[in-house]
Amino acid sequence: LDSKLIVVSGHTKCGAVTATVQTVLAGGDTASVGGSIGKVLDDIVDAAKQAIEELPDGTLEEQVKLATKINVFNSVKRIIEFSDSIKEAVIAGRVQVHGSVYDINTGKVEFMGEHPELEKIVGQDLPVYQFRNAEYKSLASSGAAKGRSAITRAGLQRLAVGNERFVKGETMVKDSKPSDPYAIVVGMACQRVPIEKVFDSAPGELIVQRVSGGIAGKEGSTLFSSIEYSISRWNPKVLVVLADSDSKIVRAAIDQVSGDVIPSPPQRGVLDRVMVSAMRAKMQVDNSEKKITSAGRKLKIQQLATELNAFYTIEQLMKSDIVRKAVLEDGLELHAAVLDEQTGAVEMLGEHPALAGLIGTELKSE
Repeated sequence: LDSKLIVVSGHTKCGAVTATVQTVLAGGDTASVGGSIGKVLDDIVDAAKQAIEELPDGTLEEQVKLATKINVFNSVKRIIEFSDSIKEAVIAGRVQVHGSVYDINTGKVEFMGEHPELEKIVGQDLPVYQFRNAEYKSLASSGAAKGRSAITRAGLQRLAVGNERFVKGETMVKDSKPSDPYAIVVGMACQRVPIEKVFDSAPGELIVQRVSGGIAGKEGSTLFSSIEYSISRWNPKVLVVLADSDSKIVRAAIDQVSGDVIPSPPQRGVLDRVMVSAMRAKMQVDNSEKKITSAGRKLKIQQLATELNAFYTIEQLMKSDIVRKAVLEDGLELHAAVLDEQTGAVEMLGEHPALAGLIGTELKSE
């Protein structure tokens, strides 16, 4: 299935967690319960003891609530430790394992993110994990992004100036003489305006690939391979992942995180990848934006999910040996950007904030 997200979910008022906490409080032993129920309680004892230790004066309800969350993260830890394939996928960034708690009274799901000690569990530093779990602040800016080399800066400036002409309606008459492409643009399939027009580019100046959700397929797929071929064939110095400010796919992923109906299998194949960013955006807004209207909350989640999804696409592209080699040796830069569907303006986000972690070295600017 090539799933990108595993969610371990507990639920409030869990009978097993409550029984374990009560047993520990009474100084009893879960082994005395016997049978399969006793084995279930044995797995929860550590969580119950930790909750009681952290909330010694808390009510039973408070201790059970905390024990439930701790138990979810303990389950996340066991899944990663006991499965070599999942552990390898987590280290490589191919999959994320998140914890959550379902409230049986309200139906609301509280997403808790990845394990707070994930690096300790896998036994190594994970720079991209650090980026994923830090608060993300929008990197959107108007104008050209800052490239690391003169040729890249020129390419980014060319895109920015072309987009400015497009927004103002001052498009230039193009020379029909064909030229080699100087940039690759990976855009959303649902973007209504031809991407060449968005950047006021002549035919052949850009290599454009449209994909649903902004994710360029998976390694070995036709979509992924076409990008690798373009890089090998034309050696461009700029690749832009162009997200859509009002993407229906991103909205659908956010709805899925919020408990919408299960989509069809083809839709799940796309949403599964976008939900990684949708979940992070929702968690961040839920935890930090307390004084915000319902409409404002939705807009904020959409904005963050859109930008994070563009960076997540870059993370997936960087798994390609061809892309990595081009970045390390040939000066290729991968930049994220967002197209405002209302105005046609493109806001540049720049390179991935954790680029050094993705490629294992710090790249210097010329």
